[in-house]
Amino acid sequence: MRGEMIKVKVWEGEEKSEFEVRRSGLGVLKGLERWGVLSLSQIEGLVFGKASGRKRLELFFNGRFKDEYRGAAYKVLERLVKRGLVMGQSYVNLTRVYSLTRKGHAALVESGLAGLEDYRDTVSDSMIRHELLVSGIGLVISELIGLPVATNFEHQILKRGEAGQGSPSPDLWVSIGVGAQPLGGSAQSLGGGSNAIEVERSLKSAERYQGLWELYRYYFSGGGVVLYITAWPGLSHKILSLARKFLMDFIYVCPLEDFRKSLGKGAFVNYRGEQFSLGRPQSVEPLSQGLGAQRPRPEHKLALGLPR
Repeated sequence: MRGEMIKVKVWEGEEKSEFEVRRSGLGVLKGLERWGVLSLSQIEGLVFGKASGRKRLELFFNGRFKDEYRGAAYKVLERLVKRGLVMGQSYVNLTRVYSLTRKGHAALVESGLAGLEDYRDTVSDSMIRHELLVSGIGLVISELIGLPVATNFEHQILKRGEAGQGSPSPDLWVSIGVGAQPLGGSAQSLGGGSNAIEVERSLKSAERYQGLWELYRYYFSGGGVVLYITAWPGLSHKILSLARKFLMDFIYVCPLEDFRKSLGKGAFVNYRGEQFSLGRPQSVEPLSQGLGAQRPRPEHKLALGLPR
C-alpha cells in the first residue's frame, strides 16, 4: 500500500540515522534512480496518478494536472526533499525537476530496492530539456506499451566491466519483438532483442551521422535497429535522406508528434519504405504511400528480435 511506512537506516558519515519513508516515497526514489531526472508531472504519472492512456501520456510529457501543488505527489516530494533524499532543481523557463541524492540512493540500497550501483544527481542547463523529453518517451514505452527499456546511463552501469566497452550511447535501449532478452543480460545479447532509440531535436552534420551509423552497423552486426524520434517532421525526412545516401537500412524514424498521437505505437519507417510499430514490433511491411518500397530486400527478422 502507498501509505505504508517503511523503516530505513542510512549511514551519514560515522553515524547511522533511522527514519520512516512511505512506500510511495520509495517508489519515487526508485523512479529517480532509473530515469535520472523527472518533473512533478512525470512523477505523478509514474507513481501516483490514476490516469491512463492519453491523460497519462500527457503527464509523461509534462502536462499540467488537477491539484498539482496540493496533491500527494507534491507533498511526498517535499518530504523527501526535506529529508535530503531528493533534490529539487530549478532551471530558467522550465518546470522544477527532481533528482536523487547520495542519501536517497543509500536509502534504496538499505531497503533492498536499489537496482543500480550508482545514480545521477544533476543535469546541465543545456541538456535538461533533452533529458526530460527522453524520460517522457521512455516512460511511454515502459509504462504504456510495456516494453523493457533502459536509459543509456542504466545500460552503462549494468555493463561495467564487460566486453563491449565503446559501444554506441543512444538515449534509450529497448527490447522489442518475440523472445526479446532482458536488458540486464550480457552485452552480446543486445544485438538481437535490444535496439537503440535516439531522441533527435536538431540536425547534425552528415559526417557525424555517417560515423555514428557505421558504429551502429558494427555493433548490431548480429541484428538490431536504430529508432529515431524526431522533434519535427522535416527532421525525419532529412535523416532518411542521409540514411538512403549511406545505405543504412537499419535506421528508422518517427516524428515526435506521431509518436504522441499514437500513444507510442505509431509507425517507424526506414528509407526503403518498410515500417514497424513498437506496439506491433514483429510486423515489417512496405508503406503503400509516401516513400514506398523501392526494391525487395532480405527479411529483417533478427533485427526485430524475431526467431529465424
